[in-house]
Amino acid sequence: MTDDTKNANGLSRRDFLGSTLSVGAMGLAASMMPGMDQAAWAASNEVSLYGVTTAQLKDWSRMTNSIGLKMNYTPTNADIGIFMRDVMGNNLGETQDVFIFDGGSEDLLGPEGFYAEIVEDHPELTLWERTPDAWKRANFLRADDKQYGVPVIGNGDAFGYFPEIIGASPDGMDEIPWTVFFEGEDVRGRVAIDRSWLQSMAETANFLKHHGRLDVEDPADLPPEAARTVADYLVERKQAGQFRTIFTAFEEQVQLFSNREADMINCWEPAVKEANNALGPNTVIYAFTVEGYYLWGHGAHVASAAMERDNVDNIYKMLNYFLGGEYRAWQAKERGYAGPNMDLGVKYAEENGWSEEDIANLKWTEEKVARKFQKPFACKVVPENAGVMEEEWQRFLNA
Repeated sequence: MTDDTKNANGLSRRDFLGSTLSVGAMGLAASMMPGMDQAAWAASNEVSLYGVTTAQLKDWSRMTNSIGLKMNYTPTNADIGIFMRDVMGNNLGETQDVFIFDGGSEDLLGPEGFYAEIVEDHPELTLWERTPDAWKRANFLRADDKQYGVPVIGNGDAFGYFPEIIGASPDGMDEIPWTVFFEGEDVRGRVAIDRSWLQSMAETANFLKHHGRLDVEDPADLPPEAARTVADYLVERKQAGQFRTIFTAFEEQVQLFSNREADMINCWEPAVKEANNALGPNTVIYAFTVEGYYLWGHGAHVASAAMERDNVDNIYKMLNYFLGGEYRAWQAKERGYAGPNMDLGVKYAEENGWSEEDIANLKWTEEKVARKFQKPFACKVVPENAGVMEEEWQRFLNA
């Protein structure tokens, strides 16, 4: 994840969100992609999607072979400022059909008219009714009692680690306290922490709250005094030499593990999977934790402008694909993420001759995420106290 204090236009996230909401309220002029008109769009079986990299399959041709649609996927990172600028300021709804992003954007982009409400009885959305409410009615898909998204994936983020370094069981079933990450002597100087304040400050706050060192209601939305306490603690740990580096990109997570430059990283789970592809199975473990997780979910949201085009059926066919077994199975196999209707993923794997090991891993993915979601703590990509959190985080970066 990347989360610089200033976005590309030099605005803080707080200033940016305020300005883009004003622009959104006034309405933006439509600007179609050069060379592409409505007729050309209607004639295409391609659906254009702008979203976070974690929702991608490594090979979208599987989808084309199964439902006849082509995916035009433009990836973005998990920076809410960049995402909001692109959707609102650059009017991406005129060139993109679907957006996938962390929960939180629906509270802004739904009521402002950039996301269309989901047509739950659309003929192509055949799996909607059987999708559990725990997924489809999740807060990260709804705003003002309206449904603005279809669930795609979710997980509980924590940290990766080498079990032999910290004396943990190599089977990965131990619950590792965040105390090891922040204060463990065995890993001092070899911990990498994410530059995203949304994630790192919230995880730190949750750790401090759990151990009675911080009094705050929501670790993901820190008022001034709490944000200052969290930053003070992080500065202390930085000056104590706990952190080897503050990383920015997914590729850095993989490299730090693969080259054994860091022993613990508060990373995305796919980074552990990619590192193990290079180092060998279960060399790096993605943690079950004592204190809880950065719980998140991605939703697929239809651009309001797309509802005026002639490929709405194709859009809903793709939304339905995200709820189906093929996407579920490959997403879990390639990235380790669960989502709605995991049973369909298992069924797909069984019907397509996957190995017993792969099928067992799919079942384990469902169990793993259920275990994580029993713990407290969730993320918030647009905290009310974003400004002060960002300012305190900058103090940590500069320390």
